[in-house]
Amino acid sequence: MKRNIFRIIATSFFAFLVAVPVIAQRDRSVSTAAQTYVISAKAGGVNYVEGNVTIERGDGKSGYLLKQDNLEIGDKVATGAFGKAEILLNPGSYVRLAANSEFEFVTTALDDLKLKLNRGSAMFEVYAANKFQVEVNAGNTKFYLIETGVYRVDVTNDSAKIEVWDGKARVGDANATIVKDGREATLSGSAVAVAKFDRGEKDALEIWSKTRGKEVAKLNSRLERNSLRSTLMNSYRANSWNLNNSFGLWIYDASFRGYCFLPFGHGWYSPYGYYLGWNLWNIRMPWWIYYVPPVGNGNGPVAGNGNGNGNGNGNGNGNGTSSDNGNGTSSDNGNLPTRNPKPPFQQMPGGGTRTPKLEPTIVDSPGFPTRQPSVPVPTVVVPHPAKSGKGN
Repeated sequence: MKRNIFRIIATSFFAFLVAVPVIAQRDRSVSTAAQTYVISAKAGGVNYVEGNVTIERGDGKSGYLLKQDNLEIGDKVATGAFGKAEILLNPGSYVRLAANSEFEFVTTALDDLKLKLNRGSAMFEVYAANKFQVEVNAGNTKFYLIETGVYRVDVTNDSAKIEVWDGKARVGDANATIVKDGREATLSGSAVAVAKFDRGEKDALEIWSKTRGKEVAKLNSRLERNSLRSTLMNSYRANSWNLNNSFGLWIYDASFRGYCFLPFGHGWYSPYGYYLGWNLWNIRMPWWIYYVPPVGNGNGPVAGNGNGNGNGNGNGNGNGTSSDNGNGTSSDNGNLPTRNPKPPFQQMPGGGTRTPKLEPTIVDSPGFPTRQPSVPVPTVVVPHPAKSGKGN
């Protein structure tokens, strides 16, 4: 009798050991299948909050700042003695506030991004180049972040300082001073003093900023292609984004409760130098995404023959992109639609892939795909775990 009881217990225990991995694997599969994303091309999302951080809205309302809040122009964010906050700028760029600091947006446009650091310290991890510069109003002066890189700005009652950890900055408008990487510029009154600083000496803000830079870049490699592709298509058809309004997109991953950057270009690195394995190219979007943005009903561009009787929204018999008088305006005489003008991501020097001084390596960014694109394969392949549901 005792022997039978022992056999039953042993058999049950063995069955339990076998079942646990199966259940765990099934739960992981369900989690992957149910993975949800939110797409945004706007600045102002709050990606991280720690300690006491408050917000004063432009309409006079105030309260505590929370993760996933959204900032508008004129909203002031202030950190307490132990507060920190990470705020999304235009996709791919971040501002990270130290304790006892105050920050606000002046404008949020891709080609006219203006911020204001009223007091305290902040790290800026930004994509910038040519006309896509970032203006930081600091006290009585202006710092222009004119190259992709990492910057620190400090503001006190009587002075302002910028440290260029990587990139290039300009101080002021008239008789501007250029500050290259490894140098700092301090303004006291109207005097500008430029000197070298030791990038090997990092304080708590600088260490935290780089740690966050690594963490948010890592989220990019965890994106799941099929779920993301479906979400991207839905938001594209809703005219939420196109290649002309950004360098890429903010992707909110509900499973990790945070945003990461999905670049439009292939082979991009973060300003800190971390490789971004997923991009719009290897998500395998339809070929027409790379051409004229959707018009009318948002179902994608359609080539016409130029002789149709359009109804003004591209849905006429001529299948063209029509004018209001019904005379369709065709593109390429029934062939491919006209390409977008050179989009912002292709206007970045090196396509956003220049060799960072904080972390190494470089690859090139391709041009537009053909009608039936062979999707470019990254030079550096980021391995994905087996059975993760991610693409190669």
